[in-house]
Amino acid sequence: MGSKIIAIGLEAADHGLIEAWCAEGRLPALASLRARGSWVNLRSTTEISSGTTWPSIYTGATPARHGAGFYHRQLESGTYRLRKFYANSVRRDPFWVAPSKAGRKIAVFDVPATYPNPGFNGVFLGGWGVEAPSWTAGSLPEGLIGQVRERFGSHPLEKWYQTRPSTIEEWKDLQDNLIQGAKAKGLVSKFLRDENEFDLLLAVFSEPHWAAHLFWHLTDATHPEHLPGPAEMLGNPILNVYAELDRAIAEIVRDAPDCTVLVFSNTGMTANCSGIHLVPEVLRRLGVGPEGSNRKEASNARFDGASSEETSTGNVVMKVEGLVGPKTIQLVKRFVPERIWDTWTRRILQIGCDWGRSRAFALPNDYNGAIRINLAGREPTGRVAPGPEYDDLCAELIDEFSRLVNPDTGKPAVSRVFRVDREYGCDDVSDLPDLIVKWAGDAPIRALASARIGCVRGNLIDKRTGAHTDTGFLLAAGTGIKRGARASDGHILDIAPTILHLMGEPVPREMDGKVLRGILDE
Repeated sequence: MGSKIIAIGLEAADHGLIEAWCAEGRLPALASLRARGSWVNLRSTTEISSGTTWPSIYTGATPARHGAGFYHRQLESGTYRLRKFYANSVRRDPFWVAPSKAGRKIAVFDVPATYPNPGFNGVFLGGWGVEAPSWTAGSLPEGLIGQVRERFGSHPLEKWYQTRPSTIEEWKDLQDNLIQGAKAKGLVSKFLRDENEFDLLLAVFSEPHWAAHLFWHLTDATHPEHLPGPAEMLGNPILNVYAELDRAIAEIVRDAPDCTVLVFSNTGMTANCSGIHLVPEVLRRLGVGPEGSNRKEASNARFDGASSEETSTGNVVMKVEGLVGPKTIQLVKRFVPERIWDTWTRRILQIGCDWGRSRAFALPNDYNGAIRINLAGREPTGRVAPGPEYDDLCAELIDEFSRLVNPDTGKPAVSRVFRVDREYGCDDVSDLPDLIVKWAGDAPIRALASARIGCVRGNLIDKRTGAHTDTGFLLAAGTGIKRGARASDGHILDIAPTILHLMGEPVPREMDGKVLRGILDE
């Protein structure tokens, strides 16, 4: 039958920080698990977008196969409209559905981008304290969420409209809410463990995700937006949140000596050095933007060419927040039905995006650049023919974006550009970008330059000073796990098949992930 498993997801917890703080004795519970277990660095689908990670983890399938979760503002296939990504858009069932139907006892708590699947026979609690809800909070059995709220209250950041604090008091309140949220989630997880016989308890903490996005510049003294005052007052806010998570993990695994314990992250974090805000203008300068857009020829381009403020939807969001105020937006949201809000805000944010008259256009994303080819037969007014024309345009864009330089450093601004269909071995990328532009990440990008485009300038307006990296981790200890194994060749797709294998359940052949046998004591 396999061992009982406690699996704990630490959303966007950075592997480098955890390893360093374990070594320094600041995270004793995780350090203890690491000392008697195995550690694997996991490549993440965050290189496409962070929204792909959780469906990839719980289906064991690539984004090209599960077909959803690219970003919360996702292109609706066959149109030029943006829509909200909802959890029921995922084309494959979570890995826990089949074993639950077979009689295995499973409890799932706050896994992002999930909802109560009709075929699931276990205990499900979702949307109680997630960073980016994609479904209404609910539970199976239905009364469980009310029971949890009555006993433990609501998450301190439930329905919070995320914004960067502006005063020391607000910074402290946010840190306190994250610490209290982590503590409460630990108590709820232990409650679910104690109240239910289980073969698998899977709980996810979103607090490290919130903390890294908004506190990175306070933790990192080299960050260009570092604020010494709040940083000194709070100490190390990300560490403070991680320390509470560590205490919660200690309580969850206490009195469960015969369990296999898995602690994992979907992605890492680092300073936000994105150049996504300049991608639309680069495409215009390359002559693939809307008809009539400015194309700057190589013959007269100069690196000190005319500046250009970007027009990406990300900056539009921040400008609207600046005019109206996040508190006003949060208040208005309470009186507008969620689906109406989701639909119309995305349409408003898309105003001015003349994608139908382009050969290629930039999709909104959270960090890496995401380029969509206006492909005939796929887009309503596609202007690029499938086959050689498509391949040639992709090759041209890969070459031109790879040449971009950050004028402030004189170094390459881009580390890699790749085609999603070739990277993930699937011809159907109808729900995804065609090309991904991975930034160098070594310095803020305020301009991009090349001999062909000249110099494109514009500031990234983003409340998030921390951004995702494409490396997560898995820490495993206990029954069935080797002591001291270390590996760096895993993938977040491997989490689901590894859990199923540890449970003694068959791994579906259609999963793209593999069992991480190098950490197993078999």
